[in-house]
Amino acid sequence: MSSAIKAAKNIFRFFRPGGTPHIYNSSTPPLFQRRSPWWAKWTFGLVACDAFMTGSAMDLTWNHWSEPIDGKSESEVPSHPEYYTLRPIWQRLGLCTGFFVGGVGAASALFIAGFRYTKVLDVYPHLQTIANPSRLDKSVVRKALEDRRVFIQSARHTRSRGMTFPLSQCTLHRGRADSELLLTIDNERGHWYIGLDNDSVINGQNYKGSAAREVILKAWKGGWINDDLARAASLPVPTSQKKKGGEAKNQKPPMNFHHS
Repeated sequence: MSSAIKAAKNIFRFFRPGGTPHIYNSSTPPLFQRRSPWWAKWTFGLVACDAFMTGSAMDLTWNHWSEPIDGKSESEVPSHPEYYTLRPIWQRLGLCTGFFVGGVGAASALFIAGFRYTKVLDVYPHLQTIANPSRLDKSVVRKALEDRRVFIQSARHTRSRGMTFPLSQCTLHRGRADSELLLTIDNERGHWYIGLDNDSVINGQNYKGSAAREVILKAWKGGWINDDLARAASLPVPTSQKKKGGEAKNQKPPMNFHHS
C-alpha cells in the first residue's frame, strides 16, 4: 500500500512540482524570460479535441466494429449491416483501452510539458546585492551564495506566479545544442527546459546560444553545473569536494560554481 501511495505521489509531482509558491515582483528584468509556446496557450482546447477524438474512436469501436457473419471474409458478403455482427467483447474492449490510454497519455503529456517549459527564470538575491567578496569574510560570502534561490515560472503559471527552490539544490545540464539548457532539482521528478533561441530575453537583452548560456552561468553562483555543460562552457575542472552521487563542488569562493 505504501509503495502504491509513493508511486502515486511521484506521478503527481510530474504535474505539480514542489517548491515554494512565489509572486515575482522584481523591478529589474529577470535572468531569463520568453513567451509561452502556442501549444501551452491552447492546452485546454487541445485537451478538449483530444477527449472528443478519443471518445469518438471508443464509441465507433464499441458500437460499430464488426465482422462478417459465419466467419466469411468481407469480400464474400455485401456491405450491408445485416451481414455483419459485432466483434467479440475482448477485441473491442482491448482496442477501446488502447484509445483511452493514448488519449490520456497525450493530455498528460501536454500538461506535464507545460509545467516543465520555463517561461521565466531568475536567481535572487542578485549578485550585485552581495558585497564584494574581497571585503568580506569568505564564510559570510559563501553563506550568502548558499542562501540564494531560483524562481521558476512555467508555461502553466499565470501572471507573476511561480515557485522557488534553493539554488544549492539546482543543477544545470547541457541540452541537445547550445540553444538549450536543462534544469534538474533535487527530490523533483523530471527536468525543466530552458530554450535559448531567438524568442528568449536574457537580462533584458537578446543574447543567443552560447552567449546567452554564458550570461546565465555567470549568475549561477551557488548552484550546480553538470560536467558536460562545464566542459562545453570551458569552465575549470573543480577541486573535489563531493556532493551526494559523486558530484564535485568547486571550492573557489569568487566563482563558487558546482559541478556534477
